[in-house]
Formats: sequence, structure tokens, C-alpha cells
Amino acid sequence: MSDEVQEREIARRVFAAEFDDATLSYSESDEERAPNYVVTPTGARVNRLFAVGALTEVEAVNDDVLRGRIADPTGAFVTYAGQYQPDAAGFLERTTPPCFVSITGKGRTYQPEDSDRIFTSVRPESLTEVDADTRDRWVVAAADATLDRIATMAAALDLDARGEDLRAELESRGVDAAHASGVVRAIDHYRPTEHYLEAVRRLAVRSLDLVAGERDTVETLDVAPDEAGPNELGALPAVPAASTASGGSAEPAGATPSPEASGADAESTAARDAGGGTSVGDTATIEGTTAASEESATSPTDDASTAGDGPGEAGSTASEPSTAADEEVDATAGSDDDLGDFGADDPDESELYELDEEERAEIESEYDTEFATGNEVDDPGEADIDVPDVEDLEAEAAAAAEGDAGSSADGSATSGSPSADSTVDPTPAAGGGADGTDADAAADTASDAGGADDVDLEATAVDVMSDLDDGDGADREAVVERVVEAHGVDADAVESAIQDALMGGKCYEPAEGRLKAI
Repeated sequence: MSDEVQEREIARRVFAAEFDDATLSYSESDEERAPNYVVTPTGARVNRLFAVGALTEVEAVNDDVLRGRIADPTGAFVTYAGQYQPDAAGFLERTTPPCFVSITGKGRTYQPEDSDRIFTSVRPESLTEVDADTRDRWVVAAADATLDRIATMAAALDLDARGEDLRAELESRGVDAAHASGVVRAIDHYRPTEHYLEAVRRLAVRSLDLVAGERDTVETLDVAPDEAGPNELGALPAVPAASTASGGSAEPAGATPSPEASGADAESTAARDAGGGTSVGDTATIEGTTAASEESATSPTDDASTAGDGPGEAGSTASEPSTAADEEVDATAGSDDDLGDFGADDPDESELYELDEEERAEIESEYDTEFATGNEVDDPGEADIDVPDVEDLEAEAAAAAEGDAGSSADGSATSGSPSADSTVDPTPAAGGGADGTDADAAADTASDAGGADDVDLEATAVDVMSDLDDGDGADREAVVERVVEAHGVDADAVESAIQDALMGGKCYEPAEGRLKAI
């Protein structure tokens, strides 16, 4: 039991905006239980993640899976809980947003087929309701860890070495092995610019300003990791990577901290540089709210020990004193339980997606969601799908019922019409069935003019998938043909609706050319 605790990965503190920029994930071996990592643009190597924010939304994806959106000052984390996370699922089910919560879980990325978009999410290990003071302390800790990573990345970019040589150089300067590995991989994958690092630095500093009550909101991170721009990297803390020799004293990667950095930032940096062991303080309080048994003996931050970074590194005992930053920082103003502007903006939601068989098998073996997790679903209307309003559907259903009654009274006069047999469009004739020929002609005209506009093709396609499902899913071409025949719409429109359903998490592809409704 003790060995398992020692091998548990450190839960990293990363802001949602940077985590959302992550597009690199990897495993260090092909072993079944080898840890998977998400590498962020500043070099954080995330297996487990710890975050605190405002739970702003809980949505039922299907009968078994709930999705939660947890907003920090910079963006939002997305988490999914199914039958293999009963505690987390139960928490989301009984909790009414908005409220402050903490989450500890595994970082995940996924890229849908035929898409350039990579989604991120957190598979929850624990979810706990917390207060505003805990939120403020986490913001300070996350900002402190972020500034450290930016300083280390900036120092690494100034070195001529790359790849394994860079890793060795960073470790020789006192950077722990896990962080050095993340920096090397981040440079190789993202090619981060100083322009991007400065944008993330400003994001961290302004998050501290928000906690200090000096601003109301934090602007979004709208700079890509490899985007070129002014090389204006501001003040950063001293880090081991900036030292000139092994064992030498660290030099700041930036200038002396400017007034823009809040008192909380300076205080946290001073606490980190002071060194020494860890005491029971604010970090212990934060971790205690999220099931302390899941964390290692010392409260982990981004620059903490890598003793638990995986089976191959379990023997490492080297540790940096950055944990003290979380423990010594005193939460500043704005620590009441008011949610303020956290999550107040409309979420920039993205769509769900389908899995291939290999990924589905892995996910189902872990928590049986039958699909991977993404970020958010777009607001209604953004996918260019014409979805009728509820009032239109109710009026249409009532009119259809009247039309059925009228057609039964007409008898053979309408049943003999060829268009009555071939037309399934529920749009009622204006005459209410008094003139069968005119009613059928009107129905044909409406169907030919815009069948796709009168029918929710996405919902119809999903229903047809269920009807044609023989246990292994429905044939995609058969689904398209059935919808085209039933509603007289263009096949391309049906294909587009199916793709929207796939991206919206309403169905998935269990095999090539097969569709299965969720």
C-alpha cells in the first residue's frame, strides 16, 4: 500500500487557459498501466491535475454520464463522470451550480478524426465543494507555479542545447527530472515564443490582481504558443534553470518584479526561495478538502519532488522547496463566498467527438463512458443546423394530429393519391384536408422547397440509427438513404447532420462505416 502511495503522480497546478492550449500527450512506455502525460506549452508535465474554480454547469451527456464545467479566472476545465467514478458522478448530480469546487483528476487529450482540434478534459478522482478562501489560495499557487515554469522555459530557450542535451543541462542546474522532461518536449512540440510566454505571464499576474481585488476580470489568452510577436518578457522569479553552473545560485529569468505583480505574487516567490521543509498551512487546507489520502506526503506543486512520477522514477527523493509557496501565501482580498466574475462569461464551448475502437476500449476499461471527453458544446445556432423552436414543434404536432383526423374522414379520396404515399413531411395542408389534391400538392411543394428546413435532420438521423441498429451499429449509407427517402432531403445535408451528431456526442462510430446512437 505504501509503495502505491509513493508512486502516485504529483497533482500539478495549471490554469485552464494553458491546459486548454495543450495538444501533446504521451506515455513513456507501452505497458498497460504506464502513466499518460499531457504536456502544456510552458513545460508542465501533467499526469494528475489539481484545480479549484466555480462549478458553472452540470449537464447529462446520456443516462450514465454527467459533464461538469469548472471555471477558474482564465478559462474552464471540463470533467466527465460515469459509472466508474461513482463519487464524482454523485457529487455532480446533487450539486447545484454555481459554487466553488476543487477537482483532482487525470489530464486527457483527444483529437477527433478528420479534425485539427484537440480537446482537453479531466477525468475526476475527487470533487469537493470548497469556499472562496480555498479558491484564492489555489489561484496564488497556480500563478506561482506558472511563473516558475515560464522562467524555466525562458532560460531553456536561451540555451543552445536541445533534446537530451538540454534535458541533461537542465537537470545539472537543479531542475527536477520530470520538469526537465516536460520543458524539452514542450520546446520540441510547441516551439513556444517569448511573445506567448509573456501572454501567459500577464495572465498569471492578472489572476493575482483579481484575487487582490485590483481588477474584476482576466482577459482571455488569445496568443498561440508559436505565435511571433514582441519579445517583451517581463519580470520573473529566480529559478534553478537560470543558474550558470551546476549547484550555482539561480538568477532571475526576467527583471526585478514590477509593481504589476501583486503582493501575493512577491510573497509567494519569497516563500518559495526561502527553502526549508514544508509546514502544515494553506496547502494542507486545500488538499484536505479534496481527499488528502490521494496526495503524497508533501503537498505537491509544479516544482515539487518527482518521487511519484512513475514506476521508473519511484526511487527519486530529490525535492524542491516550492511547496512552501502554497503554504506561506496569505489569501488577499476578495475571499468571500461570492462567485464574482468566475465563469460569468458565456462559455466558449466546443463539440464532443467520436472514438476509434482502440481508444474506446481503453476508455471503457477505465470508466465505461463509451466515448472520450472534449471541452464544450457550441451554443445553439453555431453549428448552422436549423433546429425548430419548441413552440414550432408543438404547433406542428397539433396541426399534424388535426390533419390525421381529416385524412381519415376523407377516406379513399386522399389515400389513393401517390403523393400521400410518398410524402412523409408532417407539415399540415392549409385547407385542413378539405381538398385532398390541393393538400398533397402543397405538401409536395413544401417538401421539395426545403425538407431539411422542416425537419431536425440531426435528431432524425440519430433515431434512424437506433431503428437500424442490429447490435453492432447501423450502416452509415443505410442511415443516409433512409433519411433521404423519408424526407426528400439532399444526401449531403444528411451527412452534415450525422457529422454534427458525432461531434455533439449524440452518436459514435463503433467501426468503419457504422453508426451507433448514444
